[in-house]
Amino acid sequence: MDLSILTTVGRPVDLSYPTNRAIAFASFLVMVGAALLQRLLDANWIRSAMWGVQAGLSVFLAWALCRELDPDHDLSAFVAAGLALGGLLLWGLPRLTVLLWLILVLRVVNRTMGLPAGILDSLTTLGLGIWLSLEGNWAYGFVTALAFLLDSQLPIRTPRQLVFAILGALGTTAAAVLGEDFPWDGGLSAWGVLVALGASAAFIPVIIESRDIISIGDRTGEPLEPVRVQAAQVIALVVGLETSLLGGIPALGSLVPLWAGILGASLYWLYHTLKP
Repeated sequence: MDLSILTTVGRPVDLSYPTNRAIAFASFLVMVGAALLQRLLDANWIRSAMWGVQAGLSVFLAWALCRELDPDHDLSAFVAAGLALGGLLLWGLPRLTVLLWLILVLRVVNRTMGLPAGILDSLTTLGLGIWLSLEGNWAYGFVTALAFLLDSQLPIRTPRQLVFAILGALGTTAAAVLGEDFPWDGGLSAWGVLVALGASAAFIPVIIESRDIISIGDRTGEPLEPVRVQAAQVIALVVGLETSLLGGIPALGSLVPLWAGILGASLYWLYHTLKP
């Protein structure tokens, strides 16, 4: 049986590559350092260890998200990891479930593995999107449906994803009807959007440059489709902006690894453009 029918979006961290070894080591150091810091602040050992693991994972996810947003440049992901570490000190732990869901969504669209998402990948992404909708933010479910719709229509189409797009739209609508909390309860946040818009504007040159992307799929060795990479980049911005609109500055902190990835790619583009 061809397992690629079931799952393809996982990107194992191959430690034979120096950059992968570097981020694995850095994430481990953050994990240990964060756990010890929490212990010094009088947290018990179990809570300290859990906080440390989540802190290390947050830094790793910033690196991983930036690799999805800027696949042509390995080093921009380390800028993102550094920014995420600073974000941990300012805002604490982010919402890891949203970030894990977002990575799946991005990989469904940009196909950095080179292959379409498998059935298990699509089911997992769909389930997470609907679950996050039930938690109160319906946009996550609709973004999930949009990702499947794009995957069914963009170059090298996967028609079966249209079924998941419909299921995502139906499931999110049901979550909106059955959920207890209205997602915009408490009003909108102009400040959150203004800050997020500023960060997003810096990312636009990266999106434009991606039309000439040269990266290849991890499993196929075939060039990535530029329009797919650009679509995934826009989806990431939409998620960040929508979350900031509803939650303001605290919501920015809840998605620090995402914004670290966006700013990491933007700052690296600026450096690469201005260097002699």
